[in-house]
Amino acid sequence: MKVGVILVGTELLNGGMLDTNSLYIAEELNKYGLEMKFKITVRDFRDEIYSAIDYCKKNVDLIIISGGLGPTLDDITKEVIAEYVKKPLVVDDDELEELKEKFERAGLKFKTLNVKEVEKPEGAVTFKNDVGMAPAVYIDDIVAFPGVPKELYNMLPKFLDWYVKEKKILDDEIYIKDLITYGIAESLLYEAVREFFTEEGIYYEFLVKDYGILIRLQSKMSNKNKVEKIVKKIYNKIGEFIFGEDNDRLEKKVVELLKKLNMNISTAESCTGGMLASKLIDVPGISEVFYEGVVSYSNEAKINRLGVRKEILDKYGAVSEEVAKEMVTGLTTDVALSTTGIAGPDGGSEEKPVGLVYMGIRIKDKIYVEKRVFRGDRNKVRERTVSHTLFTLIKILNEDV
Repeated sequence: MKVGVILVGTELLNGGMLDTNSLYIAEELNKYGLEMKFKITVRDFRDEIYSAIDYCKKNVDLIIISGGLGPTLDDITKEVIAEYVKKPLVVDDDELEELKEKFERAGLKFKTLNVKEVEKPEGAVTFKNDVGMAPAVYIDDIVAFPGVPKELYNMLPKFLDWYVKEKKILDDEIYIKDLITYGIAESLLYEAVREFFTEEGIYYEFLVKDYGILIRLQSKMSNKNKVEKIVKKIYNKIGEFIFGEDNDRLEKKVVELLKKLNMNISTAESCTGGMLASKLIDVPGISEVFYEGVVSYSNEAKINRLGVRKEILDKYGAVSEEVAKEMVTGLTTDVALSTTGIAGPDGGSEEKPVGLVYMGIRIKDKIYVEKRVFRGDRNKVRERTVSHTLFTLIKILNEDV
């Protein structure tokens, strides 16, 4: 089944906002074997939205629209849908009452213009918005969601579950297996595993994420055993670069290992400025293992808070293997992590270029320091430092503890 996506919002075309919704939509569609044929971005103009719907109707089976379901004058998506399917806009009394209750719970004043948020074309099916106001609306193979990402994330899975059953699309459930790799370039990864991508009826793709590269294998549930056999072959070939599967993430894996080993952890960060601690704290249940995070950006903080010796700083500089070692020594937990580097865009030299980072890891009495020069802007250098530190810690915990 072919799907067309329409993104509504002038801000998406004038640089005011970055589109992330279409990426999410594509991944959710993959789970059901539905293919996004194209996406169209339009301004909040009636004729542009109408033309986009008309084009999609002639070329795809399902239209997914994101944006334009709010209460303001430029939120006209539902009006255009109603015009296209030749149905009047109506308001369901129960949905209106539920909307008013949401406003009351949020301590907000309900205004007449907010009624617009529960308008829908006559005969449309709605899907409850658990995290926002306006519900999703479906009619005649057109479904519209609010443009707010968390609201789309809440309602799209509910809609797709309903839609594939309503249309009896799946005669065999889709099976997807993601292997998450880190530390190997996409081209090298492809060369290493391409020999296994020969089984008919199993589809393969590589997805580059900020936490690694996914090898995705997708097929029907009846082919699950075939997929699992291929997965074993991939592990045998490049297992050292695979840190998890499906919903695993570097930080989640670290926390799982720490709990399993009954160890606690602290961080001492300079160039990453708390990003490493923040990434770990994102994991539910982190309080069982996380003790503290120290952002020791200045040399004085490294000396006073972590006990880094002034003579070491003077001799080797803050960005050095020696200082990374002393930073983890200044923490008291079973596991300690440190980062010190030059994130840029300034501050580099021929000897110590922008992107140079030292990552310290202490596990009990053993200290490991990794040196890397990461490419990219300031934020990319910091993000890659965090990811690489966590990946290296996972390898050490798996191999040496």
